[in-house]
Amino acid sequence: MSARSARRFRLTAIFAFAAVLAVGSAWVNMVLKRSSADEKAGVVREDPDYYMDNFRHFTLKLTGEADFELTGKKMTHYPDNDSYLINFPVMESLDERQRPQITYSDWAFIEDVNSKIHMHENVVVIRPPTGDTEAFRMTTEYLLVLPDEDIMRTDREVIAYQGSATMTGIGMESNNATRELFLLSRAKVVYPPANQKK
Repeated sequence: MSARSARRFRLTAIFAFAAVLAVGSAWVNMVLKRSSADEKAGVVREDPDYYMDNFRHFTLKLTGEADFELTGKKMTHYPDNDSYLINFPVMESLDERQRPQITYSDWAFIEDVNSKIHMHENVVVIRPPTGDTEAFRMTTEYLLVLPDEDIMRTDREVIAYQGSATMTGIGMESNNATRELFLLSRAKVVYPPANQKK
């Protein structure tokens, strides 16, 4: 390579490097200006700001007693409305004064300062047997859990089993504190013969 070609190559490389720096600086400046403008305008980003894998979360009552435990494969937080998206959530009641209960689903959406938990797809509610109360299991495709009120609701089809009895219906409201469950429409309860076990 001649001296002239080498000089030309060096100049070309310098100009190319300078061009890359100029474009990069312009891009950084544009991002900073947009972020500053968004902040002044009160614009909130809609994309998530953090996530946690294999998390474990405990909620306490105002008295300091344990209320429930929430675990999941992944939790993603959205700052625009302070909501959470959870993959494979498992919610377990820890209140010793209430009947134990475990609720899980494929995914859940939490909003309103953790006061509403929307559980979606393959929702299962399990209450183990306690004393003279038989085991309970319910399945549905959507369930709204109101942990502060200890209430669950759905407008979808539910199938529930308690002991040897089977209950089906469309729409349901359940209160774990009072142990009441209401099927809202098309309710059907089947009890097998006394001498036949499920």
